[in-house]
Amino acid sequence: MTFVLFSSYAQTGKAKIFKRTEYINGNFYRQLFDTIGLSNDRIDVYFYKNHFYIPYYLPDKFVDKRYKSKKISVWANLKGKNDHKENWETTYTYDGLNRVTSFTYSGCFICSSFPYNYTVTYNPKGQVDKIINTINEKDGFKFYYNNEGDADKLEKYLFGKLETIITLIN
Repeated sequence: MTFVLFSSYAQTGKAKIFKRTEYINGNFYRQLFDTIGLSNDRIDVYFYKNHFYIPYYLPDKFVDKRYKSKKISVWANLKGKNDHKENWETTYTYDGLNRVTSFTYSGCFICSSFPYNYTVTYNPKGQVDKIINTINEKDGFKFYYNNEGDADKLEKYLFGKLETIITLIN
């Protein structure tokens, strides 16, 4: 049954092959190849999160016209106190083009959900270019795009060293 599904994807051009190269402390560790069937034609930041689980933390969307040049907070318990000891806060900052420029989470050490604080930069075409962890500015993600607008390469850095490269090879 698996062969039939793969064959069907290959014939319609709806499957893509990705090469995942992993490093430990900046040294080559291994390469893996994944064939992923596409349900839509876009390969974007969310594609990598959904299929490779990186980046793990992302806003629901990067552009929201309701929040031009605003900073919003969302508390985990809407009826609870707005207090980081008893409640947890997610904050989004938007620029004048309605784009998320930072997103943070206050954390929940009791439930092992650690805080994060990311900044987002965009390339001239408005696509996500980098997502950097401002708690440790040496951690982050860099995206590369092809002429069709697909994110055909992702680099993940940990403590300033390359940890993972995922590349679309077909």
